[in-house]
Amino acid sequence: MKSLATLIALIIFPVLSYCQTIDKTANDAFVLIRMVNKFHVEPREVNSAFSVGVFKGMLQATDPGRIYFTSGDIYKLSPYTTTLNYEIKHRRTAYLSLFISIYQQRLKQADSLISIIGKTPFNFYTAEKLTVPEDTLHPQSLAAMQLKLYKKIKSGVLDELIDDMPDNFKALSLVKQKKYVDSAEVVFRKKVVASYKRRINHVLQNPYGITQYVGDIYCSTIATCFDPHTQFFPPEEKEMFEGELGKQRFMFGFTIKPDKAGGVLIDKLEPGSPAFKGGKLNKGDKFMALQWEGSPPVDVSDASINELSALMAESNHKAALFTMKKADGSTIQVSLQKEQVATDDDEGKVKSFILKGSGNTVGYIYLPAFYQDWDTNNDGLNGCANDVGREIIKLKKENINGLILDLRYNGGGSAGEATELSGIFIDAGPVEQVKEKNAKIYTMKDVDRGTIYDGPLVILVNGYSASASELVAGTLQDYNRAVIIGSPTYGKATAQVVFPMDTTVTYESMQVPSTNYLKITISRLYRVNGTTAQFKGVQPDIVLPDILDAYITKEADEPFALRPGTIAANKYYQPYPPQPLKALAAGVQTEIDTNKYFNAVKNFIAYSKQHNAVKDVSLNLKDALADTAPGIKMEEDAVAPGSRSKKFSVKNNQYELARMQADGSLKELNEEFSKQLSSDAYVGIAYDVLAKLKTP
Repeated sequence: MKSLATLIALIIFPVLSYCQTIDKTANDAFVLIRMVNKFHVEPREVNSAFSVGVFKGMLQATDPGRIYFTSGDIYKLSPYTTTLNYEIKHRRTAYLSLFISIYQQRLKQADSLISIIGKTPFNFYTAEKLTVPEDTLHPQSLAAMQLKLYKKIKSGVLDELIDDMPDNFKALSLVKQKKYVDSAEVVFRKKVVASYKRRINHVLQNPYGITQYVGDIYCSTIATCFDPHTQFFPPEEKEMFEGELGKQRFMFGFTIKPDKAGGVLIDKLEPGSPAFKGGKLNKGDKFMALQWEGSPPVDVSDASINELSALMAESNHKAALFTMKKADGSTIQVSLQKEQVATDDDEGKVKSFILKGSGNTVGYIYLPAFYQDWDTNNDGLNGCANDVGREIIKLKKENINGLILDLRYNGGGSAGEATELSGIFIDAGPVEQVKEKNAKIYTMKDVDRGTIYDGPLVILVNGYSASASELVAGTLQDYNRAVIIGSPTYGKATAQVVFPMDTTVTYESMQVPSTNYLKITISRLYRVNGTTAQFKGVQPDIVLPDILDAYITKEADEPFALRPGTIAANKYYQPYPPQPLKALAAGVQTEIDTNKYFNAVKNFIAYSKQHNAVKDVSLNLKDALADTAPGIKMEEDAVAPGSRSKKFSVKNNQYELARMQADGSLKELNEEFSKQLSSDAYVGIAYDVLAKLKTP
């Protein structure tokens, strides 16, 4: 009887756990739409059109390559295409149950098929293609799934072969070429197959179970169907988001780098971190396996940095067992649990340099993110605005006659810090206008009289400059306070707040305990002149070619992005006298047109747009080499650093020189950044513009 009771328990408890998890997901989805309707600045109606977005989004999130779900599976799910709004509003679980059942079955089948495919070498000398219909449509059957997997894996191996191919490959004899291909094929087949299997096992063996994994995707998809910045956060994703804004991050305490032989190595240990305190890990140790508490081990011996990073991000609170290979070939196992560690992360903070030329000394400040001070006792003293202010004071002691503020690749962060930063360069006045759900418009102001820096100013931006970066660039452009140089920015001019998932929460009661959180777009941001950067971005005064145009999508490419609009200009906004923008642009146009690097970027962008058009992909080595060779050369020219500038040399202020004398790693990092800066063509143009604007 005892054994029978045990058996019954083993049967019942997993079922109960599954039901509780899926019911919780249905309830979370219901709470989510209620909260969005309560707080969102422009909530979409949850109707049949909304349902279509969720239906497509779920398939895209779980099967972006259209590999695992067959056309028959899509047909089974299709009754829910326009009825998920009903499922969400009534906390139904039928769709989720069916989706999870099909998804789990197909992943298990795909895992078995991949194992079969991985046993046979690929022949790259036959005429074979991955056609557009095969690539863009869901397979008709399991046999079609196997064929698609075979071709996708073969394509991945071919890409690895070409990426790793020796420079003299074409000069080798045909015999030596084949010998290289045959030996490398074995290595890369194993690597690509392992990568596919890791992705599948990431779902099937997820530490929280496939039901919660898919449930979180369901809630995330519903959230982003309101707009791309309304997001569902399980607790650990919320912690990671706060970490990006400057709060102490959960971390094991090491940085990683690729191993030339494949896989990932420890690059550096963070003092005081779990990895450091354990005393067993060293720089150069190789990751062989990772096992989360309660889950099977995952072989990461040939994983990429992105794969390993994704695996390590799965939990902030569970223990992870790492199997590491030491420099002497021995292996050890180390159990680590993440901790919130206060780090002096020099790479993530403000940096300043002096660009010293003949008769022209320019300050340069790089701001990677609008991080804020989470310690309320510090009253913002450690936020990015104060950090920039401190760097400006140091630079002014070096008698600079111009300043470059580099916001390229700065994806934003704290709007409060952006307001403070704008105030460094203008006298007291309006900085940004905010429109909330109730249509009320209020103004974000710089209330402090005076400026820290009032000299010539250039702001560098690109397609990754977003949100708070656009607030600063747009404000200082409207005030005629800065010349904006670069490429059009990302186009996000909305503000979000993270709420606990509780329909009773208010702005005054945000500290309610919750198992999940919701980041909701609560307002639109408008420039002081009444326009907005939403959707279209900030348009530079001097436009430069941007290699990101070959790779990234922007806000305007998001299907549910809020569309732009205008409001009245702020009546208290008083701009400075206009800058001579046309003359400045004309003064550097010849240099832009004749610059070797900028022309390489233009050529690569044009090539990429043509090359990335939807078309059949040859799986033949000769065809692939002919197709990729021009692009490889163009990309190398476009990403390669330009020649060192002869206009200026890069120097450090006296404070940084003293710091580097006491810290060898800081000196190494500084030298690398200085080298990049001296050959940065965008900085070169900014330097020339400031030379024309410099204070007499």
